Amino acid sequence: MEAEEDVQSVLTQETHELADILGYQDDAVLSKLYKMMDSRARERLVRAASHRERILEMLGYFSTADPAMCRQFLQMVCMHCDMPMRLESRLMSVTGSVTSDPWPTLAREALSLCDLEEVIENSSHTLVDESIAFQGWCVKRPRIDHVENYKAAVRRFLLQRWERVMQGVVKEVRLEEAWVSLRHRTHVIPRDRADGALSPSELPQGDEEGTVEDRVTVHSLLGSEAQVTLLLGQAGSGKTLLMHCLGQKWTQDASPSFHLLILLEFRQLNLVARPLSLKELLFRFFLPPEGGEEECTAVLDFILENPEKICLIFDGYDEFHTKITHSGKLSSSFDPLCPLPMAELISGLCSRRILPGCTLLITCRPRDVTDLESSVDCIGELLGFNQRSVKEYAEQYFQDKGLNLKEKAVSHLLANHHLLTMCYLPALCHICCVCLDHIFSSGGSELLPQLPNTLTQVYLQILCAFLSRCPGSSTPLLQSHRAEVTLLGRLAMRGLEGSKIVFLSEEVPPDLVDFATKAGLLSQVDLTHEDGSKGQGYTFMHLTMQEFLGALHIMTSEDITEAQLRKKFNLKTRWTMKSNPKTVFTDSLHLYVCGLAAPACFSYLLQLVQGVGAVAWVKKRLALVRKLLRSLAMSTNLTGPKVVELCHCVQETQDAQLAREMVGSRPCFELRNITLNPVDLDALAFVVSSAGVGIGLDFGACSMELECLDILPSCQHIDFLIFRSRKYDDRFADKLSCILPRLPTLKRFEFICGNLTDVGAAKLARALESCPQITELNFSDNSLTDRGVREIADIFPKLPSLASVSLGKNGCSLESIYILLEKITSSPSIQGLYAEGMKDVSVLFVPSVDMKCSKDKTGLTVSLLNCRFTTDQMNRLCQLLARCPGLSVLDLSGGDIKADTLKALTDSLQELNISKQIVLNEIPISVDGLMVLTSFLSVCPDVVQVDISLQDPVRVSILFAGGIEKQHPEMSKKLRLIGCALLPPHLDHLCENLTDCSALTLLDLSNNSLGNKGLKKLLDLLPQLNNIQEINVSENAVSMEGVVLLADTLCSHRNMSEVNISHGGKKLFLKFHSSKRIQSEALRTSPDMEQDKKLSLTHSDIQPTDMTRLCRRLVQCPGLLKLDFSHGSLKDDAIENLLNILPKMTSLQLLNMSHVQMSTDGVLLLVRSLIDCQRVRAVELRPQGDAFIKFVNVKAEQATCRLTQYTLSSGDVEKLSGILEQCPHLSDLDLSSNLLRDEGVKSFVDSLPRLRIASSVNLNDNRLTQMGALYLVNSVMTCEKVAAVEVSLGTEERSLIRFEQDSDCGKTLSLRECHFGADHLQRLAEILTRCAAQLVKLRIRNNGLSVQVIEDLVKQLRCGHVQHYISIEEPWITAEAAVNLLSCCLNLNPNIRTIGVNNSTVHITLEECQNPTATSGGTSTDMSGSLSTMTISLVDCAVQGHHLVSLQTVFQRCVLLQELDLSYNSIGRVGAEFLCSVLPSLASLRKLSLETKETSEDVVLLLAEGLLQAKSIESLNLSGHMITDREAVALTRALQNLPHLRTINLSLCYGWTPAGALELVRGLGRCLSLEGISLDSVQLDEESTVCLAQGLHAMTSLKRLNLNNKVTMVTGSPWVGATLVLLASLEGLRGMEELELEGMRISDNGVEELIKHLPTWTGLRKISLSGNCISDQAGERLVQALTTCTALEELNLSRNNLSIACAAKMGQVLPTLTHFRVLDLSENEIGTKGSVSISKALISMKYLTKIHLTSIGTSELAGLADSLAHCVCAEDVSFAWNDCGDDVAVKLAEVLPQCQKLRRLDLESNSISTIGAEALARSLQSCPSVEVIRLWRNFISTSDAQKLRQREKRLNFSST
Repeated sequence: MEAEEDVQSVLTQETHELADILGYQDDAVLSKLYKMMDSRARERLVRAASHRERILEMLGYFSTADPAMCRQFLQMVCMHCDMPMRLESRLMSVTGSVTSDPWPTLAREALSLCDLEEVIENSSHTLVDESIAFQGWCVKRPRIDHVENYKAAVRRFLLQRWERVMQGVVKEVRLEEAWVSLRHRTHVIPRDRADGALSPSELPQGDEEGTVEDRVTVHSLLGSEAQVTLLLGQAGSGKTLLMHCLGQKWTQDASPSFHLLILLEFRQLNLVARPLSLKELLFRFFLPPEGGEEECTAVLDFILENPEKICLIFDGYDEFHTKITHSGKLSSSFDPLCPLPMAELISGLCSRRILPGCTLLITCRPRDVTDLESSVDCIGELLGFNQRSVKEYAEQYFQDKGLNLKEKAVSHLLANHHLLTMCYLPALCHICCVCLDHIFSSGGSELLPQLPNTLTQVYLQILCAFLSRCPGSSTPLLQSHRAEVTLLGRLAMRGLEGSKIVFLSEEVPPDLVDFATKAGLLSQVDLTHEDGSKGQGYTFMHLTMQEFLGALHIMTSEDITEAQLRKKFNLKTRWTMKSNPKTVFTDSLHLYVCGLAAPACFSYLLQLVQGVGAVAWVKKRLALVRKLLRSLAMSTNLTGPKVVELCHCVQETQDAQLAREMVGSRPCFELRNITLNPVDLDALAFVVSSAGVGIGLDFGACSMELECLDILPSCQHIDFLIFRSRKYDDRFADKLSCILPRLPTLKRFEFICGNLTDVGAAKLARALESCPQITELNFSDNSLTDRGVREIADIFPKLPSLASVSLGKNGCSLESIYILLEKITSSPSIQGLYAEGMKDVSVLFVPSVDMKCSKDKTGLTVSLLNCRFTTDQMNRLCQLLARCPGLSVLDLSGGDIKADTLKALTDSLQELNISKQIVLNEIPISVDGLMVLTSFLSVCPDVVQVDISLQDPVRVSILFAGGIEKQHPEMSKKLRLIGCALLPPHLDHLCENLTDCSALTLLDLSNNSLGNKGLKKLLDLLPQLNNIQEINVSENAVSMEGVVLLADTLCSHRNMSEVNISHGGKKLFLKFHSSKRIQSEALRTSPDMEQDKKLSLTHSDIQPTDMTRLCRRLVQCPGLLKLDFSHGSLKDDAIENLLNILPKMTSLQLLNMSHVQMSTDGVLLLVRSLIDCQRVRAVELRPQGDAFIKFVNVKAEQATCRLTQYTLSSGDVEKLSGILEQCPHLSDLDLSSNLLRDEGVKSFVDSLPRLRIASSVNLNDNRLTQMGALYLVNSVMTCEKVAAVEVSLGTEERSLIRFEQDSDCGKTLSLRECHFGADHLQRLAEILTRCAAQLVKLRIRNNGLSVQVIEDLVKQLRCGHVQHYISIEEPWITAEAAVNLLSCCLNLNPNIRTIGVNNSTVHITLEECQNPTATSGGTSTDMSGSLSTMTISLVDCAVQGHHLVSLQTVFQRCVLLQELDLSYNSIGRVGAEFLCSVLPSLASLRKLSLETKETSEDVVLLLAEGLLQAKSIESLNLSGHMITDREAVALTRALQNLPHLRTINLSLCYGWTPAGALELVRGLGRCLSLEGISLDSVQLDEESTVCLAQGLHAMTSLKRLNLNNKVTMVTGSPWVGATLVLLASLEGLRGMEELELEGMRISDNGVEELIKHLPTWTGLRKISLSGNCISDQAGERLVQALTTCTALEELNLSRNNLSIACAAKMGQVLPTLTHFRVLDLSENEIGTKGSVSISKALISMKYLTKIHLTSIGTSELAGLADSLAHCVCAEDVSFAWNDCGDDVAVKLAEVLPQCQKLRRLDLESNSISTIGAEALARSLQSCPSVEVIRLWRNFISTSDAQKLRQREKRLNFSST
C-alpha cells in the first residue's frame, strides 16, 4: 500500500516537469498515452482549451487512477520520452520492474480485439519498435544502480577525509556557528524551503556580536539560489576545515538537493601540468568509481545530464599557480572527454559553459579574487572569532591540562589585549594557546611570565615549543637544532618562491622528514600524480608557519643578499588590479621579517647565525629592514590597505620612532572599502599611540566588527574620527557612544552617509557631552528627523570649543530650522546658520575664547536657501530672527515665497535689526514689489544698495550700511533694477522714489523696455541726482535718436563725462563726475575749466547721415573730447562726412578706430586728416588691432603715420604717396605688413625724394625678394636725406629707412640674410660704387658671400673722403679661411686701418684718404710698400699656430701695428714661436692680447723670450694660461725688460707652486709704473698675498685693479686677513679709477677699510663689490662715502646682505652722481620700501644705461617700472625672479615706448600671465630698438607662449 501511495504522490510532485517534457513530444506518443485512458476521460480531453491543458488533464487522471495503471503509465512515459536522469531515476524507482505486457489489464478487458487492432494500426510505432524501446528501458535500471553505488562510495570517502582532518582539532566544528559576511550577492534564498526564508538557525541570534552588514551561515551558502559562490577568508580562518565539514554534513543528508558532492583541492591540482578532461578531473583526482569503466560512464552521464544535482567544491584558489581564462576566450563546444588546461576547465565551470546549473563553491584568500568576481553569483567573507569564541576555544584547549593551568592561561589570554586580538583568527587562536601552554609549562613557578608582544614573537615561542618535542642538548633550542631549522627555513623559502605548499617525498631529505614530523612542523599528505598513481607528500603544519620559517631564513642566511632582501620585501594590499589579479603567494612573510627585526628577537637570530662577526652581521640585517620600513613610512602615496599593512609591520618591529615618522608624513589615515578586523585596529592603535602626535582616522565603507571599536580608546592621540557608510547604523552608534568619552583629544567627529536615526543620534549626543575639545561635528546624509536634530542641538552649550555642525541630507523638516534658531537666541557663540532646503544644514560657532572679538567683526548670518515658507511660517521666522542678537545677513534665496509671504517679511524689516544684507534670490517679485523695495533707499537710512535682477536666475539683495567698507564720510547709495520689464510709465513712480535720494551714485536699469521715451525721462531726472556717477541703460531698445539725444546731453550736462554705446545701442553706459569733485578741481584750477568727455559708439554700423548728425552735435562739446568708433563698420561716405566736420571739432583729442571695418579708400581718406586737420599729431591705422588718430590743441609741429597689416597695391601706394607729399611735418612713417612686395616698394621708393619725412620709414614684413631689397638699397643713392637703410630677408623680415637732417654725417647700409645672386651682387656693387663717397658703415651678415665677392667689395671701398667701416659675417670665416681672408684684404687695400676676425665676423676700418684713386676698372696698385694698419685681431675663430705662418709677410709690412689680439684660439707652441719671430719687427706694438681657455705647454715660456725683444709693449694680456714655476721666472724677467708696460692681465692663470707664485708677485711688485692689474680668480698663499699687497702699495700710478675671487689660498681654504691686507695696501693710490673686488668675502671691517680710501679717489669710475658679505649698515656707510667720487659711472653691489637702509641712502646719493651709468643690486633683500627709494632716484638718472634688480625681495615693482620712463638712455633692465605680476608688466608696456635705446628686458621667473605678456607684445610695436624680452618661468601656458611668439619674435619664453 505504501508503494501504491508513493507512486501517485511522486506523479503529483513531478506533474509540472512531466508536463513540460510531454509538451515537446510528437502526436503519436501522446495518442498512445491518451488511449490508455477510458473513453469518458478522453472526451474531457477534447473539451480542453489548449495543448498543455490536455496534458495536465491526462496527468491528473493517472495521478488519481489505479496505482497499477499509474505505474504502467509512467513506464510508458520512461520508454518513449527523453528526460533528465534525476527524474528518470525517480520514476523508475517507484514503478518497479517493467513487465512484458505494458498494457494494463483493465484496458485489455475493456477493448475488443478489433479495438485493439485499431489502436495498433493507428499507432505511429510498430510492435517491433515497441519491443526495441522496451529493451532500451530495461537497461536504464543498472545505470541508476551505478550512480547510487558511487554516491555511497563518495559518502564513505568524505567521512574518511573528515576523520583525518579532525585529528587534533580541539573544538567541534559547527557550520551553524560559522558566519559569513556578504560583500555583494544575488538574492541568497535557500532552495530547500518553500517560503524561501532563512531558518532560525541560519539567522544571526540576538546575543550575537555581529557586524552591521548582512550575515549568513556557511551552511546556508549551499542552500541558496547562487550557483557559483566564492568564500573568502584569511589564511588560518578555517576555510579548508569548513569545506570538509560541509562534505561530512552532506553525508548526513544535510543537503538533500545534491546527489553528489565533490571536494577538490588546488594544492593537489597544482601537481598536474598537462591538460585534463572533466572525466579525469573528477575520477582521477577525487574518487575513481569502483565499478570500472561501465560505472564511470554511468556516473559521468548522470553528472552531465543532471548538473543541478551536483555540488563542486574547489578549496584554496589562492594556491592555484595561474589565473582562470576569461570566459570570452573559451571555445563554445565542450567535450567531457577532451582534455583542457586546468585554468580553462575551472573557467568553464565558473562561466556555466561546463555543467550549467551545478553548484560551485570556491574558497580563496581575500586578495586573489579579481579574476573570479565577474563569474560568481555570491561573494562572502568568513568571519573570525569574537571574544566569547576565543574564551570557549581556550577553555576547550586547556580542558585536560589541569584546572590551575587552564584558569591561568585563559585569564592571561583575555587580559592581554594584543594576544586577544590575534586570537580572532582561529588558526592564530590555536597557536596562541600552544604558545601559552609552552610558556606556562616551561615557566616553572614564575607567576607572571613574559608574554609575546608581536605575532612574530608568538611564532618564535611556537617554534621552540615544537622543537622541545625533539631530544637535544641543554643549549638553547634554536642553537641546538640550528642545522634542522636552517634546512626547514630553506625548504620553506623555496616553496614560497615557487608558490608551493606541498612538497614531494623526494624533495625533503629523510632525516629532515623524521625530525620535522616528530616535532609536528611537517605533516604527511596523500597525493595523486598526473598518471593517477598515488604518492606521499609533506606540508608544513600551516602556511603561516611556512612563511615564518621563510622569514627566519631571510634574516639568518648569508645566501640572501641585501638586494634580494629588498626585492622580497614589499607591502601587500587588499586591493588587486584586474590586469594582474594573482598576487604574491605569501601573506605574512613581510610581517615576520619586520618582527624578526625587533630588538626582542635579536638573541634568537644569533642562535642561528654562525661564524665570526655574527653579531655585526645580524645588526646590519636588522638595520636594513628598519631602513626599508622607514622609506615606506615617509611615503605619502600609500593607499589605505597598504597603510594598514605598514601599521602591522611597524607594530611587529615595536619601533616607536618608525611610528612617529609614519604619522608625521600623513595627517590622516584614510581607509576605504576594506574589511578591518581587530588585529588591524590593534596595529593602527600601536602606531598612533607610539607616535605621540595627533592624527585623524577616516573609515569609508570599511567592514568591521563592533569589537573593533573597543580598540579605538587605545589610540591615545586621535584628533578627528570619520565614519562614512550605510553599513554604520544605530547599533554601530550605540557601540561608538561608549567609546567617544574615552577619546580625550578628539576635536572632530563625522558620522556621515550612514543609517543613523534619532535613537543613535541621542546616544552619540550624550556621549559627545564628555568631549569638551570637539570643534567640528558632521551628521550629514543619515536618517535623522526633527527629534534627532533637537537631541544634537541640546548639546551646543555644553561644547565650548565647537566651531561647526553639519546636519544636511536627513529626514528633517522646517521645524529643525526653528529648533536651531531657538538655540541661537540662547547660544551667543553661534555665528551662522546655513540651510539649503534640507540637503545641507550647518551651524557655525565662534569658540568661547574668541567670541567677543569675532562677533564684533562678522555678526550672525542666517542662510535658508530653497525653503518653502507660508505666511504663518514667515511670521514665526521673523519673530525668532528678531530675538537673534547681532543679525548680520539674512539669505532666503530660492524659496517658494508668495506675495503675501514677502509682505510679511518686509513689514518686519524694521524689527529685524539686520546690519549687512538681505538676499532674496530666485524669488519672483512684481513691479509693485520692486517699487516697495526701491523706496527703502529713501525711507531706510541704513539701506545703501538695492540690487534686483528678475532675469533667470533671479537675484534680489538689500545691502545695509554695515555691509560695506566706509571709505568716505558720506555713504553713497546704489540701485540696480535689471530685467524687470520696466516701461516708460513706471519711471514716474521710480523717479518719485529717487527724488529724495540725493546720495545715489549708481543706477542700473539695464535689460528693460524704456526706449527713447524712457531715456528722455531719465535724462530729465539728472539735475536732481547730484552725486550720480554711473547709469546703465543697456538693452532698452534705444535707437540712434536716443544716441543723438545722449550726445546733446554730453555737451550740455557739465557732470556727464562719458557715454558708452555699443552693439547698436544694446550696451549703453553713462558716467559722471561727482559735483563735489568738479567743485574741488575748480578751486584748484580755473572755475571756467571744462571736464574731459568721451563718447563711444562701438560694435555698431554708423550710417553716413547718422555720422553727420552725431558729429554736428559734438562740435559744441566744451571739454576735451575723445571719440571711439572701434569694432564697428564705416562706409566711405560716413568717413568722408566725418572728415568734413573733423576740423570744426576743436575739442577732439582722440579718435579711436580700432578694429573698424572699412575699405582701403576709406583708410586713405583717414590718412588725409594729416592734411585737412593741422591738429593731427598721429595717425595709426590697422584692420585688426589698435587704430586711432591723435590730436593736439594747437597746430602739430610733427606727425607720425602708421598704416600696417593692410593689403596695398601699387596703385594704393601711389595714392598714399600723393597724400603724404602734401604733409610737410611728417616725422615717422610705418608701412609694415602691408604685402607691398617688390612692386609696391619700388613705387614708394620712387616717390621718396618728394616726401618730407624727418625720421624714419618702416617697411618690415612686406614679402620682399632680393630685388625689393636692392630697391631699398638704391634709396641711399636716389634720396639725399636717407641716412641709413637696413634690410633683412631672413625669418624676421626687416626693412627700415632712416633720415637725417644733416647729410654730412655719412650713410649706413645693413644687409642681413639677403642671399644675393650674381646679378643682384653686380647691381649692389654698382650702387655701392656710386655712393661710396657718402657711405660710412656697411654691415653684411649671413648673405652667403664668397671670398671673391668680399675681395671685390674691399677693392670697391679702397679709399674715400670719409672713414669707412665694414662688417661682414659668414659662417665659413674661421680657422685658415679667416687668416687667408685677413691677409688677402690687407694685400688688396693698403688703407685698412684696423682689421679683425671675431668668431665668424670680419671687421674692417678704412682710413680717410685725401687723394683716393679709383681701382674699379684700373690695374692693381703696387703693394710692396708698408701698410697703414694699426690693429689686427683674430679672436675666437679656431685659428691654430700653423695658420699664422701665412701672415709673416703681412706683419713685416705692418710697421705701424700697435695692437695684436690672438685670444681664444689654439696657437700652441708653433704659434708662440711664430710670434717670437715677428715681435722684433713690430716696433710700434703697444698692446698684445693672448687670452686662452686651453692648456698649452711652454707657450708662456716662449712668449717670455719673445717679449725680451718687444720693449714697446704697454699692455699684456695672458689670461687663462697655465704658468709653471719655470715660466713664472721667465715671465718675471721679461716684465723687467718692458719699461713702458702699463697694464697686465693674469686672470684665471694657474699651474704654479707657492714658490712660483711668490716669484711672479715679486716681479709684478717691481713694475712700479703699472696702471692696471687684473688677477681675477688667481690662487695665492699667505706669503704671496702679503707680497702682492706690498707691491700694490708701491704702485702709485695704479688706476685699475681686478682682484675678483682672490680670497682662496692654494689649499682651498680662505685666509681671514687676506682681504684686509689687500684693502689696506690701497692707501695712497689717489689715481684709482676702476676697482673690482667681487667674491672676496669682504665683511663690514673690509668696508670700513675701503671707506677710508674713497675720499682720495675722486676719479673713481667703477666699483664692483658683488658676492661679498656687506651688511645693510655697512652698505649705507659705503654709499654715503661714494658722494666724494663724483666721476662714478658704475656700481655693482649684487649678492650681498643689503636692505632698506642702504637702498634709502642710494635714493639720496645716486641722483647727485651726474655721470652714473650702471647699477646692479640683484639678490639683495631691499624689499618694497627699498624699491621705492630706488624708484625715486631713477627719476633724476636720465643717463642710466643698465639697471639690474633681480631677486630683490619684493614683487611690488610698478613704481620702479614707472620711473624707467625717465631713464631715456636705458639699454639693459632686469626685474627677474621677483614674483612680479601683470601690474608690473602693464606698467612696463606703458613705459617701453619712451625708452628708445632699450635693447634687453629680463622678466624671467615672475608671476606674469598672458594678460601681461600681451600688453608687452603690443608695446613692442612702438619699440624698434628692443632686441629681446625674457619671459621664461612665468604663468603663461605653452600654447599661449607659442601664439605670442608667432606675433612677436622678440618675446623669449625659453631658458636660454
